[in-house]
Amino acid sequence: MDIQNILSQLTAKFGDNFDISKVTEVLKGLDLKNLDFSQIISKLHADGLLNNVNLDGIKDNVLDELKNKAGGMLGGMFGK
Repeated sequence: MDIQNILSQLTAKFGDNFDISKVTEVLKGLDLKNLDFSQIISKLHADGLLNNVNLDGIKDNVLDELKNKAGGMLGGMFGK
């Protein structure tokens, strides 16, 4: 897997919530042919480069998150 392919996959999965230049620098120092995508993500996260992204790749709607949080706090008064 080449760096451009990895960056494309990261952008598709996480949007632009990471510093592409820093990620590129780390990727240049890795033996990418022996790593799968999940290992690369783990390495980038361990290096602090994916701290601002949802590692499940789920981009939740803020309103839904607030509704779920409020529902949990109020005993599920907000329907599903």
